[in-house]
Amino acid sequence: MWDSKIFKTGISLLVVFSVIYLGSQITFVFRPIVAVFETLFLSFLISGILFYLTAPLSDLLCKHKVPRKLSILIVFVVIVGAILFLALAIGPILAAEFSKLASELPQKLKELNTLIIGLSHHPLVGQLINIEAIDLRKLAEGLANLASSTIAGLSSSLNTMVGVITNFFTTIIIVPFLLFYMLKEKGQGSIENLIDRFVPEDYKNSIKQAMAEINKKLGDYFQGVAIVCLCVGILAYISFLIIGLEFALILAIIIGITNIIPYLGPFIGAVPAALIGLFDSPAKMLYVIIAVVIVQQIESLFISPAVMGRKMALSPLAVILVILVAGRLAGLLGIILAIPGFTVLKIIISHTYNHIQLRKQKLEESMIN
Repeated sequence: MWDSKIFKTGISLLVVFSVIYLGSQITFVFRPIVAVFETLFLSFLISGILFYLTAPLSDLLCKHKVPRKLSILIVFVVIVGAILFLALAIGPILAAEFSKLASELPQKLKELNTLIIGLSHHPLVGQLINIEAIDLRKLAEGLANLASSTIAGLSSSLNTMVGVITNFFTTIIIVPFLLFYMLKEKGQGSIENLIDRFVPEDYKNSIKQAMAEINKKLGDYFQGVAIVCLCVGILAYISFLIIGLEFALILAIIIGITNIIPYLGPFIGAVPAALIGLFDSPAKMLYVIIAVVIVQQIESLFISPAVMGRKMALSPLAVILVILVAGRLAGLLGIILAIPGFTVLKIIISHTYNHIQLRKQKLEESMIN
């Protein structure tokens, strides 16, 4: 009994749960650790994404006999140059659109209120929706009050703004150092050396293979997503300019960013653009929806297959389920990291299973011999 696997597993679970319970009772001990983690998590996340985006350029320069440190310096110059180019190219347009949006938002909400009340008297709408069961005036007033209270809350939350600014500057300071270290260590194989020193011989190859596959998959994913989102944003911006949609650049950036979320992202990103089009006229909203559908079809039929292929090897149903569960557990950040996180977990489980099967096979062969 004492040597059975079930008994040992039960004892291990009890120990783990006891540690978690004790940790929850002495929060003053772990609160500083949690605070440090929350402060640095965003910096590590941004550094990791930048690492996977810039590592190919650094590796390419190293293959052409450029020293590793010089290649990292060139990468930093490219990043700074890209930021300056974007600031000069789209910064003034963004500033003008944000200023216009802030000044026109109250009037736009009033127009939406009038439009909703006007639509309620349309015969076709009356046939599709039971208007009597819905107080559209209260609904429109509720939307206006919600928007107004949100803006007021944002403007009055001084402590929140100070915290955001502090985290922003902390991230700006820490990210370059983390990125430099990651790019530098990639060329020296420090992690592989640690595995050789501290990991038992039977596990070394499995861990190294799993880490290599994880790096490959994550690199392919983040590079592919960045290219796809950029292409979708550019196509959406061109489409909105052709339609004559207000705040075209802001809305195109929203669509490009939400495209990070597979399958569900395009629908989320299209909502603000459709609402802005509705402020102008129902016909323009229809044009916006058609434009977004065309852009998404181009993305799904041509851009994603060419850029992403089937590198993640996940079915659409699995992707949607993972996104929904991750969003429920961790909110927006969970939705963004759901696919790479699930891919990493899948690789770890696969390699663990293969390692166990290989050990069983070796054990059986040794018993036969």
